[in-house]
Amino acid sequence: IVESITFSRQGANHIVDLHVTLRADQGVPLKMGDTEECCLGLRFADEFRQDRGATLLNSDGLATTEKIWGKSAKWVDYSTTLKGHKAGVAILDHAKNPKHPTYWHARGYAFCAANPFGEHDFFNDKSRDGSMTIPKDGKLEFRYRVVIHPGDAKDAKVEELSAAFK
Repeated sequence: IVESITFSRQGANHIVDLHVTLRADQGVPLKMGDTEECCLGLRFADEFRQDRGATLLNSDGLATTEKIWGKSAKWVDYSTTLKGHKAGVAILDHAKNPKHPTYWHARGYAFCAANPFGEHDFFNDKSRDGSMTIPKDGKLEFRYRVVIHPGDAKDAKVEELSAAFK
């Protein structure tokens, strides 16, 4: 595994860029299994819980965990009020990632994970296999951006931030 994590600031937004390369460098292929518990996951403060008034939104305009869990989207945003100020966190899936746009394990209890593998759970179809195999000496790369922003997804222009994530 080769990882790089870059922290930056763009205007009022705090940005965390993650780049992970998985290599099958041990002389055999490497299988990434199908599981809903995978990849980039973030657990937010309790104020980001849906039952405490947080808004969960994806790039397709769907809101609430009931509508966005297991769906593919370019990004998911959790927005809420913290100490009297609107704030949010968006997770962006890079266009070059495998299976972009990815599936989301987006839960109302303030947990969100970008997950390209969990297809049999997301589709509730045990015959479906979302696993991927990295061939011997091959690699699989993932890039994600986390944007911590003031306001909600619309105020923060998350759709524009996603389009600019090259």
